[in-house]
Formats: sequence, structure tokens, C-alpha cells
Amino acid sequence: MKSFADPSTTFELVFEEVRVGDGGLTAPRPTGEIRCTECGATALNIDDFPHEQDCPQRFVHSRWYAEQLQD
Repeated sequence: MKSFADPSTTFELVFEEVRVGDGGLTAPRPTGEIRCTECGATALNIDDFPHEQDCPQRFVHSRWYAEQLQD
């Protein structure tokens, strides 16, 4: 089982643009979501992704989660 920290897996943080002051400037702010760059699925928890059935990263989890499944 691959970990999300493995260099061969690719996830990205999701940002939204928010207004900064009254001058029309915007700045990126993290939403707390993570996006799978393979299938585009988003989640708040790396171990709870609704990946597509054919996503190559479908069974990528944290090491802690994998250990809990083995117990």
C-alpha cells in the first residue's frame, strides 16, 4: 500500500481567492481540502478520498491508517 507521502503520488492543496481590503486585490486562502491530481476528487482527510474507480491513487493512505487496517 502506498503512502500519500510517497514521491510517486500527487495531491495538491485546494485554494480559493478571497478579497483583501477594498482595493479589489485578492489573495489565495487554503480551504482545508486536498485534491487528487489524477482523478480530481477532493476531501478533507487524506484517508477518506472518494477516488474514481480507475484512479491509480485509489488505495493511497497514510501509514497510520494502513496500520489500523492491519490490526
